[in-house]
Amino acid sequence: MFARFRNTNPTGRRGERIAARWLRRKHYKVIGRNVHVGVGEADIVCIAPDRKTLVIVEVKARRVTWREQPRAEESVGAKKRQKLRLVAQLIAKKPGLSDRPVRIDVVGIDLPERGKAVVRHYESAVGG
Repeated sequence: MFARFRNTNPTGRRGERIAARWLRRKHYKVIGRNVHVGVGEADIVCIAPDRKTLVIVEVKARRVTWREQPRAEESVGAKKRQKLRLVAQLIAKKPGLSDRPVRIDVVGIDLPERGKAVVRHYESAVGG
């Protein structure tokens, strides 16, 4: 449905792969990754398990080297939230998607040097 552009950041690419896999396991239908529209990009675009809601997902991944390190998702500031709202509006206007409710989620991923990734999913993390 969407053209896919490649993320060139290795940590970001790994985080997006992990997030997409995690969302699929939670019964989301991933319909696009790295979706570019005029004002920016959505890391993942999917349909929620209710099969109605369009979900724009911002993925924040960070290699974790010490325990008290800030969480990756804490880097989604006011400017990024505004841009995500604009991106969501443009994606929601695409044919076949315009009649759906829309929400913006954030997935934070910790990538430790050893062991499994830690995934945190915040539904409706960006309002408006």
